[in-house]
Formats: sequence, C-alpha cells, structure tokens
Amino acid sequence: MRLRVSRVLLAAVLALGLGGCGDSSPVLNAVGSYSDVAILTDLDLFNPVAFQLKQALEVDANTGIRREPMLRVDIFDFDAKDDARLYKNVIVIGYLKGKDGASREIRRRLGGTQMKVMESRHLFFAAREDVYANNQNVLFLAGSDRSFMQSAINQEAPALRGQIEEMNRERVMEYMLGLGRNAEAERSLRENAGIRMTVPEGYRINGIKQNAEGDLGMVEVLHENPTRGVVVFWKTLEDPEAFDMEDPEALLALRRRWGTFLDEALQDLYGYTWSTEMFRGEPRPQLAGMYEVLSAQVGGPFRTLFLLDEPSRRLFGINWFTYNPQGDKHPYLREARAVAGTFVPRS
Repeated sequence: MRLRVSRVLLAAVLALGLGGCGDSSPVLNAVGSYSDVAILTDLDLFNPVAFQLKQALEVDANTGIRREPMLRVDIFDFDAKDDARLYKNVIVIGYLKGKDGASREIRRRLGGTQMKVMESRHLFFAAREDVYANNQNVLFLAGSDRSFMQSAINQEAPALRGQIEEMNRERVMEYMLGLGRNAEAERSLRENAGIRMTVPEGYRINGIKQNAEGDLGMVEVLHENPTRGVVVFWKTLEDPEAFDMEDPEALLALRRRWGTFLDEALQDLYGYTWSTEMFRGEPRPQLAGMYEVLSAQVGGPFRTLFLLDEPSRRLFGINWFTYNPQGDKHPYLREARAVAGTFVPRS
C-alpha cells in the first residue's frame, strides 16, 4: 500500500475529528490529486475483489512512451479507514447484507437508499459527494457473492472509471472557475468564431484562423506552464447530412487538415484509438493519439471529439492536448477536457 507523508500526518492530527464525526457534515477538504483513488474494504473478505478493481482502474492513459495510469489506486483495510477517507475519490466495497465493517458502512452511509444494479447484475452501485471530506467523490459497491463480484469487475470498470473521471472534471472546473473567468476571451469566441466556451482565468486565446476559402477554421485557447489547451476546429459543409460521421478514415483525414493551422503533424507511429464518448448529451466519435509541432519539435497526447451541428452546417473537432515533457500528462488532459466540455456550437 502507498501512503503519502502529508496524508499520514493530516490523518494523525485530525484523527479525533474524523473518528467522532459520525454522520455530521464533513469539514475537511479531500487531499491529493484527482487521479488518486482509495479502495476501502474488509481485506479478509474482499482482497481478490479489491486488487482486481485496482488493476482494472489503473489502465494506461495512452499519453506516449512512458506508461501513465489514468487513476492511481491504493487499497486500505477497513481498520485503516482514517488513512483512506481523505482521498479525492473513495470506493467502499462490501456485501449487501454483510456484517463486516465495510458492509455496515455502506448501509449506514446510504441510509436505506436502494443501490442501482449494474449491467453485470452482480454489482450494486451508489455514488455520494462529500461523505468524509469536502470536494470528494465516494462510490459504494456491493454484491451478494464474492466470486461473482470479482468476475464482474472487468465488465464494470469502464463505467466506474467514467463516473470517477466525470466527477473529477466537474470538481476541477469548479476549482478553476473559483479563481475567475476570462470574460474578454469568451466575448471574442462569440464574436469572432461564432461559438461559446467557458474560459477560466489563466487561459487565453492563442489564435483564430480560417483558410482562404473560408470553409475551414480554428480557435485555440491555451494555458501555459505546463502547456495545455483546447482547439476548436470546424469545417463548413454544403450538405451536412451527406457526411458520414461513422467513417474513421474521413474523420482522421480531416483532423490532419485541421492540424496544418497549428503547424502540426500526427504521429502515426503511436497509433490511434477510437472510442464513442458522451458529449452534449449524445454519443460522439473520439480520436486519441499523439501530435507533433513540426517547427518546434515538441508534442504530446491529444484527444479530438467530432460533432456535427446541422443548424450551423459546421462539422466541429473539439481537440484538447498537453505538452508536459518528463511529467504526468493526464491531469492536464483532464483539466483541458473540463474546459472543452463547456463548448457550445453556436453563439
């Protein structure tokens, strides 16, 4: 198990307050990175389930040469709950009707609320905010049979990762907006690009461009040190209904054309990953890969989500990226994705 010194000291200083708080409102702030997840359970009963879940959640974030897990997961026995309860994300695993401490904790914290059954039918799920600390996401997982629970983990892991990442982005955006907004940049996006996007303080517009024909364009919103940002590309279509949004080759070719605005090439050597992601309430195709700025010899991971807006006759690519050599990439991709999530295709 991995414990950070700051957590241990904080837990020791506040042990009385945490241990005796009962169901009262949390007064502490969750600590650490949004990538951090604590699994809290009775390890005598759920050791295989906990380690299966840890492995399933710590998938590679696909950020380049160096392996970088999307989430960093620590496992705690329920007897060490004070060390786990300060994490940004907490998962409590137990039985629906078990008598162990973790199972009783699930029932006590949910207060009789019925848990949702997940697709596998062998795991039940509930989510709560700020159970043990402020700015915290807590998931409760329960089942009736340990073997079935363990076998269901791989099937349910994408949904669990998705819930954690969605909540992470919401809390990251809330924090950034607490520092302020760049109202001038937001106005410029409306007036000069015909789109809307929330621009946190620290981000700035790095350029708005169109090609000579006027059918291709882009706007880049950037934050530096380290570099991360959002680029909104677009192509104006004469007949939007005729464009095949399920043709990955056509979308990839368009992404390459858009990259010319940024003096950018895609790094085919790393390959590409296609997925379907929910964005503005609908499933959209998303491309993940690596980019390289040709004139500067810098690069990093990118994600481009494609959205067709028929009223404006525009096919958009909402692209987020980072450049952070020798450092973690995913926290900055997460931040940029939170900004990208505020995109609205018409002003």
